[in-house]
Amino acid sequence: MPAFAQSADDGGVVSNEIIVTAQKREERLLDVPVPVTAVGSAALLAQNQTKAQDFFASVPGVNLQFQNNRAQLSIRGISTGPVSGNPVVGYTIDDAPFGASTGQGGLFGSAPDLDPSDLSRVEVLRGPQGTLYGASSMGGLVKYVTVDPDLKQFSGSVGAGANLIHKGSDPGYSVRGALNVPVSETLAVRASAFVRREAGYIDNVRTGVKDANSTDVWGGRLSALWKPSDSFSLKLSGLYQVRDINGSSNVDVTTGSLYKQTDQIGSGRSRSETQMYTAEIKAELGAVDLTSITAYSRARNFDFLDFTASPLVEFAPIFPILFPGIDPIGDIFRQGYNVNKVSHETRLSGSIGSSVDWIVGGFYTNEDANYDLDNYAIDPATGATLGVPINDGTGPQRGTIIVWRDTIKFKEYAGFGNLTVRLSDQFDVQLGGRYSHNDQDMFHHEWFQFDPYPALPVEGINRPRASGSAFTYQISPRFKPTPDHMIYARIASGYRPGGTNAVCGPLALPSAVPCQFKPDKTVNYELGAKGELAGGRLTYDVSLFNITWKDIQIVQVLDVFTYNGNAGKARSRGVELSLEARPVDGLSLKAWWSYVDATLREEFVDANFFAQKGDRLPFSSRHSGRFSIDYGADIAQDTEFSVGAAATYVGDRKGEFVPFEGVAPLRASYPGYVQFDLNASLKLKDWTLSAYVQNLTNKRGVIGGGFWNQTSYNANWFNYSQPRTIGVNAEVRF
Repeated sequence: MPAFAQSADDGGVVSNEIIVTAQKREERLLDVPVPVTAVGSAALLAQNQTKAQDFFASVPGVNLQFQNNRAQLSIRGISTGPVSGNPVVGYTIDDAPFGASTGQGGLFGSAPDLDPSDLSRVEVLRGPQGTLYGASSMGGLVKYVTVDPDLKQFSGSVGAGANLIHKGSDPGYSVRGALNVPVSETLAVRASAFVRREAGYIDNVRTGVKDANSTDVWGGRLSALWKPSDSFSLKLSGLYQVRDINGSSNVDVTTGSLYKQTDQIGSGRSRSETQMYTAEIKAELGAVDLTSITAYSRARNFDFLDFTASPLVEFAPIFPILFPGIDPIGDIFRQGYNVNKVSHETRLSGSIGSSVDWIVGGFYTNEDANYDLDNYAIDPATGATLGVPINDGTGPQRGTIIVWRDTIKFKEYAGFGNLTVRLSDQFDVQLGGRYSHNDQDMFHHEWFQFDPYPALPVEGINRPRASGSAFTYQISPRFKPTPDHMIYARIASGYRPGGTNAVCGPLALPSAVPCQFKPDKTVNYELGAKGELAGGRLTYDVSLFNITWKDIQIVQVLDVFTYNGNAGKARSRGVELSLEARPVDGLSLKAWWSYVDATLREEFVDANFFAQKGDRLPFSSRHSGRFSIDYGADIAQDTEFSVGAAATYVGDRKGEFVPFEGVAPLRASYPGYVQFDLNASLKLKDWTLSAYVQNLTNKRGVIGGGFWNQTSYNANWFNYSQPRTIGVNAEVRF
């Protein structure tokens, strides 16, 4: 849902000046020939949309799947599942890429849960964005734009809030604060911090723990801006955030309740630790503008998953032999996925006369990632560890069958350029291209120990490698019949790199698992229009798109080995329409509707996988939409009141493809649902008091689960949207 700033001049003309940086330069949202949604942090906080699954469910063309308490995005249907290949959606924080470029390094491309308190806005770019943003943006891109330090004014804010969740025993809360200090006329520093408790509401009937799925989040950001002249600036920033998830949000539907789970003792816990440090230089070199961004990010993550129901745990048949007298035996799977990432981008921009604008740049990233596995056989009655069938090589070895550890190095180099040629005052054409090359080296270590039974240890080492190059492009003619209306066409491509498989070649005998899988590519053909009518009181944004996708990366199973391979073709086509009407001052009516038809164009059926031509791609709803109404008015001097309501519709979706022939009916189906939200606020000079109700009717929409992959392998476990939540916030600014 586009967000618009709104004010009226003396002539009754409403201004909708939303500035975005989708094309790596500041432009009015209505002038950008790219389908973009921009939402400010104030709107996110007013509706308590503090988590990724809260916000992205209300963006046109975006669906999410909730796995291990993290949101995996599907933009315009481009996804085959969170563990199928490398990420399909890119993320940047202040134009620096965040997250791993490979599936082995961190969260499998999940959306970072950044607290909105220090964000200026979030921009969502739909469709492939490979020219300016490179690998992993073949489905789309999410840009987090933070607040810059202010050189002119000392300011700050302190806020706190509390909420109650239906079926939850204890309240949730949040505390936030920010301070901006102009140290001198050329230097300013901004600091912010927050702590948030997300209350639980699901009870674990196996362990007796109430509100098992509570979460604790805290973090902060420090930034400094030095601007000694109008032609030079240096911004340094550091972000740190920790998210401790105390238990999963799995619901076991066999309990007959949407608020109960049966996770094993010791499972369900997750942790994400995010650090990011950036240095941005902007300089005017005569007629040329230079931007240089260097970033270092570090992510540390782990999950404890209940794997007891997994049909792929190859050790389950020998558990009774290894651990006699214990029946049944529980299975907990710990996975750790970490990445250290350095990236740098330098770009130059300028104009040739009044007819040509240009951008050229270079990009480099170097990533070190590791993926560690630990598998614990436990006594379900007590949670006691009976043995360690799989170990990452760093913990106790007693009882270990396999030691397993993966490390991967990823390097990418890219050069890109973008040219805008104005053929008249009303017509211009954008041309862009990007060449990328990547190299990947994996070190995989296995040690078959067979302890406590006497046997010689067998060591297996694999060093698969992968490399690839890609050229992506975009062509966007744009016609403006008047300054208030724009019609554009767009042909744009995207790609994600291929990669390596850990257990492959001779190490996988007798299976023929390939050591490398190929990159896949998307091409988008789009026609759109944006503009405003009636002096700015009606704004529209409409687009029609057709995306072709080939060499799809998809997870496969051969014997006991799970690996990544390539399938055939898919297609996503649809329509997106957004409208906003402001019939009178203070009143805003917003609506959007999205139709996405994302299907396979070739079947992929073998002994271990089942997907037919015409099957829906995972997690994409054909129809989705949202309608909201907001009204604000001055009710006294220095006193403002506002109230809003929204209804969001998420259509029916299909879960992941099931990798076993003959069990296609087990592929999950997610019914459609409608969620209603309310919010109101009262601003008294420097104070703002607000209240909200999320999910007014307590609709429990399915947002994940029921699939075979690394969440649980349990077809009876699902994740649902958060139940009705009622909360209040208070903030003072100074």
